[in-house]
Amino acid sequence: MTKFRLTFFLLLSSVLVIAQENLLSKEEAVAKALENNFGIEIAKNQVDIAENNASVLNSGYLPTLTGTAGANYASNNNIQEFPGRLDSIGNPLADVNLKDLESQRYNAGLNLNYTLFDGLGRFYTYKRLKEQYQLSELQARETIENTMLQMFSVYFEIARLTENRNVQSQALEISKQRITRAEYAFEFG
Repeated sequence: MTKFRLTFFLLLSSVLVIAQENLLSKEEAVAKALENNFGIEIAKNQVDIAENNASVLNSGYLPTLTGTAGANYASNNNIQEFPGRLDSIGNPLADVNLKDLESQRYNAGLNLNYTLFDGLGRFYTYKRLKEQYQLSELQARETIENTMLQMFSVYFEIARLTENRNVQSQALEISKQRITRAEYAFEFG
């Protein structure tokens, strides 16, 4: 958390240093803090993830359908030899040359599963996912509020220091005028 505060302070001070030429209003400071803060971006992403997870699709209420498919293809060239076999006249059988033999096999399957009762596990899973979504919304809100609190405390501290600098410069100017008057009074007696 300290590293986050240091990063935030450096970010805001760099924004304020750049904005010294033109006065940075509170609205501009809030807009810059909200758009440049990675903690807020992470919190928003966490809310989106929790919102996506908090649905009936992730709680196990729906059946599952799985499908499988396969295909095999083979092309062969064979020479079939018949040693010692004779035909009906007594001549040896010739070799049989089998070329471009093809075989193709296809298969497919579907599997549908549905759990009828799981001891209210799906109900509590769905309820837990909804609670996690609400929790992530609260955490995102907390992150935004803490960022705004830190930003305003730094903003008003800088405003206080700027006002103190202005008051001190006015006091210095008044002191210079008093010295000038005192010198005139001393000279003219």
